Amino acid sequence: MYNEIRIFVENKPGKLSRVAEVLGNAGIDLLALEIADEGQFGVVKILTAEPERAKQVLEAAGMTVAFNQVAVIEIPDKPGGLVRLAKAIENAGLNVSDAYGCILERGKRALFVVKGESLAAIESSAAEAGLKALDSLE
Repeated sequence: MYNEIRIFVENKPGKLSRVAEVLGNAGIDLLALEIADEGQFGVVKILTAEPERAKQVLEAAGMTVAFNQVAVIEIPDKPGGLVRLAKAIENAGLNVSDAYGCILERGKRALFVVKGESLAAIESSAAEAGLKALDSLE
C-alpha cells in the first residue's frame, strides 16, 4: 500500500498553480495528479516518490493535506496492459471506487493507482495475476 497525498482546496482559479509552485520549489517530482471537483471545494490527488516530504512542505505552506492509502500496481505500458489487473480484480469479486494511472517508461511500465474496499485483496489479486504492487516509487 502507498500513501497518496490529498490536498483540499477551494475551487478557485490559482489553487492548482499554488500547489504546483510549492512542490516545484521544494524539488518534489509529481508522478501523477488527479483533480476531483467537489463543488465549492476540490481535492487534488498526488502521487510522488516523496509523500512524507510533500505533505510537510504543503502543510508548511498552509494547505490542508491528508494521506490516503491506495494500491499502486505496476502494469505493462502497452495496449491491453490494464486487462490483466482489471480481470484479476473482477475475478476476486472486488470493486474499484477510485483509480487513475500514469506511465513510468513509455512502452514499458505504467502504474495504476487503485482505491477499493480492500487494498490488501487488490494487491493480492494483482500478485496472483503476476503483477507487482509497489510500496515505494523511488
